[in-house]
Amino acid sequence: MSLRIEPLSGGVLRLTMDRPRAANALNRELHGALVDALDAAARDASVRAVLLTGAGGRVFSAGADLREDLGVPAEEARALRRAMLLRTLLAVVDCPRPLIAVVRGKAVGAGAMLALLADEALMEEGAALSLPEIALGMASPIGAAIVAARGGRTMAQALVQAAEAVAAHAALAAHLVVAVHPDAALDAAAEERAARLGAFDPAAYAANKQWLNAPLREALIRAAEHAAKAGMGDAVHAR
Repeated sequence: MSLRIEPLSGGVLRLTMDRPRAANALNRELHGALVDALDAAARDASVRAVLLTGAGGRVFSAGADLREDLGVPAEEARALRRAMLLRTLLAVVDCPRPLIAVVRGKAVGAGAMLALLADEALMEEGAALSLPEIALGMASPIGAAIVAARGGRTMAQALVQAAEAVAAHAALAAHLVVAVHPDAALDAAAEERAARLGAFDPAAYAANKQWLNAPLREALIRAAEHAAKAGMGDAVHAR
């Protein structure tokens, strides 16, 4: 299985993208598994909070797995990647439970988008975020929408337009993430944070989250439409 699902104590559910040999790249199976798991968590009253992480420790996720595009016409492949990405990102945005990204190593392209769309992200000290698409000659309006919403125009310029990687402590200073921890302390800190958020009234948390995420949700859809009209395959990888 490409996604490991583990119930932890206190109603916390851990989702681990489990493709370490492929740098936890997002293939069709993993996209589908993430959407299904988040939908199931939303309907399960016993789930109070969700942790999202990547297996192996080196890479949270390297973004889209382009090996699935081999033999597929370029335009069709771009449209498919864009549709899968948008579906997964909307599942993250729409999940009513507190969702915390636990980032070890590199979070690249769509991997960085997943981390930044979580309610909160915690990073280990050596981790970094990057959206290098423009350096590969590809636009990323969806990524730009996410970074602008989370970190403002200046951070969007750095991450998206200048293709600069942002290390953990710089991400913390820019308020892209809520905490940075040594690797050995990261899991405990994430589980403690998830338990704290999960202890709040779930209906109240969900209502607030829906309201807070409404502008970003609309921006994601507009960005995907812009990419489609412009003939751009919102670049979501660095592999």
